Amino acid sequence: MAEQTGRITEYLLHLVCCALHGEKPENVQGIDFCALFEKAKGQEIYNLVNPVIQSADFVPLEAKELFRNQSMSELNRMIAISAQRNIIFSKFSENKIKYMPLKGLIFKDYYPKESMRQMSDNDILIDEAKRETAAKIMAELGYKPYDLTQNSDDFFMEPYYTFELHRSLFDCESEFSPSFENVWKNAQQDENNEYLYHMSKDDVYIFSVCHMFKHYIKSCCGIRFLVDNYLFLKNEEKNLNWEYIKSELEKYGLSDYEKQTRELSIKLFDSEELGSDEKKLLKRYTEFGLFGNDEGKILQKYSEASEGSSKSGAKLKYILRRLFPKKSDMLYNYPVLEKKPYLMPFMLIHRFFKSLFNIKKTTDELKSVNQIQKEN
Repeated sequence: MAEQTGRITEYLLHLVCCALHGEKPENVQGIDFCALFEKAKGQEIYNLVNPVIQSADFVPLEAKELFRNQSMSELNRMIAISAQRNIIFSKFSENKIKYMPLKGLIFKDYYPKESMRQMSDNDILIDEAKRETAAKIMAELGYKPYDLTQNSDDFFMEPYYTFELHRSLFDCESEFSPSFENVWKNAQQDENNEYLYHMSKDDVYIFSVCHMFKHYIKSCCGIRFLVDNYLFLKNEEKNLNWEYIKSELEKYGLSDYEKQTRELSIKLFDSEELGSDEKKLLKRYTEFGLFGNDEGKILQKYSEASEGSSKSGAKLKYILRRLFPKKSDMLYNYPVLEKKPYLMPFMLIHRFFKSLFNIKKTTDELKSVNQIQKEN
């Protein structure tokens, strides 16, 4: 099973390379294309590889139909969301709200075709002083708030319209929270719209690395993050102020991480040979879905516990950290602690008994730790 999963992952990466460079795929025997579709779906890159799948005469018709139907559905969704986005942007301008597109709204322009870059939601940075006005606009358009976080107000409207209106780029209460205090100052005002701002190229890259790292350290993250940075670097690397970028990343403690992911993405999608350490790193971007999952979370927490420890020591440290999490993790899982910190001991006891009553999940987690130990 592990060998087949590895072959599917390897072939999916081959298809991504073909899609990015306009090349035809190799006919590799024994590929389960239905399983490959599920892998592409979990990474939210089926639109990216669909043209390559459709052009290959050796791909079974059943698999082609799977990709085609999902991609057509996604394309229809993207067209509808784009229309909604234009309405929202127009309303923001009418109400003199400064706004700045983020993440996929920027990276989509670097893909061979805009439709190849899927987006689960639309991220937009707005002027914090206009938060209430923006919320009123969203309500008038039929959107309902579904998550009000420290740094964004998230809105949803049936059937699939999701917009995250950020007041800042990161949650100041989070363990990893880069400031980006100059993001508006560094941004460029649009020539035709005084309320539309474009994030500076340097900040686009820094923010992308930071955003990727935020997901990576929590529970690993997916291939699309690497594709975004690869395409951005291929187009903008010579136009970037690397002295500024390196100083900012050093300030956030991300110099090594940026170098590792930059070299990995370039080698991977330029079809260069990866070293053993790069192959291990790549697993964390291919095996746990786009935004990571519970298995990825266990792997990252175990890796953190294993630093400077023996295998037995790492396992003990892992268990102790699960029993007594960091304060930031407790605040995230139990928001009530923000206003009532004296409840901390009771919440720790609650966690302990919760794990006892959900013994299967606890046992599965320990099995995963044992498997990680074997692989390492």
